[in-house]
Amino acid sequence: MLQKSLWSIVCLVLTKVLIAQGPPILLDKPIMLGANKGTLRSYIKINDMKPFDFNTLMVEADYNLSNQIAFGVEIPINHFSDKINLGDLSIMGKYQFYKKDGIGNSTRIAVKAKQMFPTGKKLETMVLGMGHAMSYVGLAGARESLKLGVQSELGYYFAPSNNHLNFLSAKLGFGLPLLKPSYPVNQLNLYLESEANFAQSHLGESQYGIYLAPGIQYAKGIYTFDFSYQFPVAQNFHNLISYHKNSAVLLGARIII
Repeated sequence: MLQKSLWSIVCLVLTKVLIAQGPPILLDKPIMLGANKGTLRSYIKINDMKPFDFNTLMVEADYNLSNQIAFGVEIPINHFSDKINLGDLSIMGKYQFYKKDGIGNSTRIAVKAKQMFPTGKKLETMVLGMGHAMSYVGLAGARESLKLGVQSELGYYFAPSNNHLNFLSAKLGFGLPLLKPSYPVNQLNLYLESEANFAQSHLGESQYGIYLAPGIQYAKGIYTFDFSYQFPVAQNFHNLISYHKNSAVLLGARIII
């Protein structure tokens, strides 16, 4: 009994260290902070798209109702055509259904649903404005260790009123901590995150985009600071030209509340 209790304490402490190393920059996290805890995040994203260039100030908030259930909201404020506009608002729900902690490692898997509302421009461009209500369902997973973090997400975006906008999204990220683990956290992380989007074919031509995003993150106590640069590896869009990304730069910060 004593040995089992000591094992549980060790796992709990190491899990807190792993979780405190910082969340991924572009991917979502399946790891819950605990009941009645949440995160406030704000970032600026400079979007160089093929048809449109615009900058976004994104304000995000999430709250954990329990150790397994979280809800969140995203509010994008865009600078486009020399004007300030509200983008597409969204709400999110997440349920963590798998958890396994060990010595120096932790694994989590969560199911996620997201609803986006057409409050932005009618330009069929994500965040700036799709012009249609859009939904998302997917799975997010992460395996964290003292030496490397691996995050992934697989999901599907669909617009019931205009299904040519639908696409499958797959994401994979790696986080490398550069400092020795500590709690309270004081960590510098390098990230390499990837994204692949696959839309419906058009006139027999495949439509897809594959992107890489190196980034760096500094986490200190309850604060985290992020920088990321995303660029395309390959992309081929036809009737979804507004999905074409040239580059995106993200600079932001978040706080645990």
